[in-house]
Amino acid sequence: MKPYVVSADIYLLMEKWATQHSFVLPAREFFCQLREEFSNYMHRVFSNFELVSEDEISRGLAGLVAESDLPVVSLDCVYFESELNLEVARLVDKDGKDRGLGHRSGTSPLAQQIRKLQMSGMREVVVVDDVVFTGALLERIIKLLSRIRIRVPLICAGIGIAEGINRINGTKREIRCVRTYEEVVDEVCERDFYPGVPLSGRLLVGDSNIGVPYLLPFGKPESWASIPSEQATDFSRFCLHQTATLFDEIERHSDRPILCRDLGRKVVGLPMDETPYTEVLRKIL
Repeated sequence: MKPYVVSADIYLLMEKWATQHSFVLPAREFFCQLREEFSNYMHRVFSNFELVSEDEISRGLAGLVAESDLPVVSLDCVYFESELNLEVARLVDKDGKDRGLGHRSGTSPLAQQIRKLQMSGMREVVVVDDVVFTGALLERIIKLLSRIRIRVPLICAGIGIAEGINRINGTKREIRCVRTYEEVVDEVCERDFYPGVPLSGRLLVGDSNIGVPYLLPFGKPESWASIPSEQATDFSRFCLHQTATLFDEIERHSDRPILCRDLGRKVVGLPMDETPYTEVLRKIL
């Protein structure tokens, strides 16, 4: 039976956010408990569910990159940071319709990022990404780099799906992955199920750092995350409850409320002012 895979990342993302905004995160044990509850729920929906840990992906990528002497261009700022990055985001409009690719909020427009890579003088690099699924986006980026005369003989990925791996191999390039799967029901980043976490969901077109999470009433859990339609509402409520629990615990440790304006990524349709975030979540629940 094909697995349903989620790559864990909310601790790493919230750790950076907490430092920047002077909040205090609970201990790692809290995140372990939160993930155990999430995994138990997902096992009831998908019998072959796997949650791949942040440590496995981060350490695995570091090891794969260390085996190469090439400079790095990272497409992933969560598990592997480098001096040169290409920050790409999937854009949607308010109706959830695909609006193509753009730059991640808070980063330079893609044209400027490409220009920076071109000016670096590099002629050969290893590209690092968190997940290679179909390989279509990665193939586009490789072609883009080739236009500015930067070769990509090697790709290192945290998780690789056979379809994408085969696509990249077909371009006569080597791809190395921390974990590989022949087929999956889906592969989703953990953050996409936790509204308000940095990088959560697809990015609303424009430059306002507004995310569209993979949950109701915001996004499309069925088509974006392969959640069965008959379970989409209950699944969304469960994730919203988990999100409220996460932010409650951070408030408790920080001894101050988290306001909507404090979020690492604002949430489409929700306030962006001084309204306490958990109050807003509980009104939705």
